[in-house]
Amino acid sequence: MHEKLKRIGKVNWLVVRTLGVLLLASAVSHAAEPSTTDIQYIVLEGGGPDQGPGRDVEANVLSMARRFGPMQASSKRMVAYGVQQLRILTRSSDVVRRDVEQALDLAERTGIPVFLHLDSCYGWGADNALPSEDQPATLFWQHPRMREWDRFPVGDQLPSRIPRPWFNWGPWCSPAPAIPAFGSPVFAEFASSQLDQGVLTPLVARLKRWRSKGREHLFAGINLAWEAHLPDFGDPLFQHLTRREQGVVRAEAPRSAKGIEMDRSFIGQQLGYASLHWRGWDEERLVKAAKQEGISRDEKFRQLCYQAIHDYMETLARTCHERGLHSDRVYTHIVALATVKPASTTRPPIWTAVNPYSTPGFTMDNRGGARFNLQKLVQQIELASQMEPVRFGVVESYFRLGDRIYFDDADQCRRELEELFAAGANLQAFYGGFPLAHRTPQAALQAIESWLAAE
Repeated sequence: MHEKLKRIGKVNWLVVRTLGVLLLASAVSHAAEPSTTDIQYIVLEGGGPDQGPGRDVEANVLSMARRFGPMQASSKRMVAYGVQQLRILTRSSDVVRRDVEQALDLAERTGIPVFLHLDSCYGWGADNALPSEDQPATLFWQHPRMREWDRFPVGDQLPSRIPRPWFNWGPWCSPAPAIPAFGSPVFAEFASSQLDQGVLTPLVARLKRWRSKGREHLFAGINLAWEAHLPDFGDPLFQHLTRREQGVVRAEAPRSAKGIEMDRSFIGQQLGYASLHWRGWDEERLVKAAKQEGISRDEKFRQLCYQAIHDYMETLARTCHERGLHSDRVYTHIVALATVKPASTTRPPIWTAVNPYSTPGFTMDNRGGARFNLQKLVQQIELASQMEPVRFGVVESYFRLGDRIYFDDADQCRRELEELFAAGANLQAFYGGFPLAHRTPQAALQAIESWLAAE
């Protein structure tokens, strides 16, 4: 114990601050139902960022049922279908509830478990032209207490310049007119309410029925975030991508934003000021705190942003816990890049994904842009959670990216799947695999079948 305390003393002060909460919560008896903790899932995600769950859900699930057959409750290895993405920020709870119920109905009918993936961060689908019955009660991108800024307010005057999200996923994407302020209690309350009414109400009712029939394995889990971060438009990668463009940068996705021009005055700017402001910070307090702690003003700013990112995901996870979901089936979601590059608000440190109510989840892709160091990831999860054995979710990865196929060898693919499960993963989700026969490489499908049969 003495050696552990010495190690803890060397880490970022925010980890120490979080540790007390984690240890206290782990000592409390959870009200959540027991989980099928020893099941490992491979999830094939359907849909896309510009699609939402869409009309293809039924076709995708049926194609998995034909390929793999229904999963047996006694099995410890299963495939599942991932519904991407449930738009809790940009759709009414009624719309979200219908999407959830469709996925649950298909799981029940086919025996293919379902994994629910929320967009609680990007705001895909934000569209002022939607019919009123499809819109949420509050449009976060229009609410002055829910959206991010690139500066602190002056007196009582809130900033009027509202940045859009911009990132390059092949095409330039700008999914919403504003960026959510994770540190705003008003925003967190709105997102939690949308989660509760749109997702958890139908899910909890269905789980009660499934448990009574021994079918709770049909719920593979829920991904609460989607690479949660606060943008830093001064990040060298972002500046490189914008510099290499000739002329104006225009959004290509989503369709509703196609052609919108990037406001280059935001290039070089750090966001997160709204999150800090609504937590009681201003420039004077920020500088004073940094001086007292012997760190730079910018480092203090980033630390506070990290805490806001952590607390937002913890708030959503706690909402799930209070409705009876076990932490083994609730996942946070950030990229794991901080294991190979310095942390930033765009690539938050690993501890931000750790809380008592969920399993830490990560985008992990060593053949693409989401690179990671597995040993460091496991070590940092263990340090933040103080729990052994380490458990985590690979909540976003790929068998192919665009036209680039990652695997042409089934044995190699299976070895990589097994390596991550052996390291502590209890779920691995792969995007972009549908239509199943055309988009998921045959080597990957064979590897999954071999992995299932090896049980």
